[in-house]
Amino acid sequence: MTTFELEHEPLEQLLDRVADADAALISLGIPRCPACLLMPPSLRELARARPGLVVGMTVFDGPEDWAKRTDLLWPRDIHVSRSSVPVLALLRRGRTVATRPGGAPAYILDDWLTEHLGPPAHPIPRAPSSAETSTLDRITARRTQQQAVKSLRDAGRGALDT
Repeated sequence: MTTFELEHEPLEQLLDRVADADAALISLGIPRCPACLLMPPSLRELARARPGLVVGMTVFDGPEDWAKRTDLLWPRDIHVSRSSVPVLALLRRGRTVATRPGGAPAYILDDWLTEHLGPPAHPIPRAPSSAETSTLDRITARRTQQQAVKSLRDAGRGALDT
């Protein structure tokens, strides 16, 4: 099995790298987002299953990164916000074919890709990969913290409804 390194790269560099690809999948995320942290092992699994698919990811670290959306993403019909990350965009020769908000294990993401690209060369087992499971274990504390914040926020909203 071939493996490769998958690092965050600047948005401009990522878009240039995938511009001529027959099929490319890019992930757009933010730091410390649990679903975004799961994307590297999921993207690696997708790249293994689909050898012709070019994959890459970027992280919006600060306001200057978010400002680039207007010129670099919106004209490509790729919309991303802090509440929609991660966002996946499937491109063919630099043109957006489909987008998908939110993360998931590779086998679920591959179901979405199959709608647009056909079946993978190497089917993905219908369960999270060992790398995905390991990542989930590693980020459990962050996921728990995020859920607690959402619960408090939602409870506060409920109080406003009474």
